[in-house]
Amino acid sequence: MTLFRICHRTLICLVLASAFHVPLTTVNAAEKAKGALTYKGPKKTFTVALTHAYLVKGPDTFEKGKIIRRLVFTTSDFSAAIRKADALNGFDGELMEGMIVELVDGPRLNYWVVLNNQLVQNSGVVEPTALKSTADTPERLAGKLRFDKSSADGPKVDVEFDAPLLKTFTKAR
Repeated sequence: MTLFRICHRTLICLVLASAFHVPLTTVNAAEKAKGALTYKGPKKTFTVALTHAYLVKGPDTFEKGKIIRRLVFTTSDFSAAIRKADALNGFDGELMEGMIVELVDGPRLNYWVVLNNQLVQNSGVVEPTALKSTADTPERLAGKLRFDKSSADGPKVDVEFDAPLLKTFTKAR
């Protein structure tokens, strides 16, 4: 009887532990990024570690009926801000440190960098070859993004990422 109680309690503890452990493991395994963004401003150089990556999609602001994807790189967990937004650009004002890259068909990728609580901002374009994907499905984008626009007063970015689709928006604005 004592052995049965010990085994029964151990089994219950294992089941409870795994019930709470699995969701935490799943969250940590997704939305990961590892890399850096460096931007040399007129008075200061900023270097931040990009640790989170999110994939979102929704209507293009300029071309009616066109759906675009955006990669969002952040220095901290930003998923709540994306989830509560009601439009594709609805979370832009909440991003204080990171980068958004618009993945559009054509000869360039648009990017927007924000640093120092949005006091430092820079935007520009890079060739699509800057993005080397290792996985590209409707539900996930993984790979490396590398470019250096420092000679044109832009950022230098070197980040490896695995971004699950976090949200699909129905409105651009």
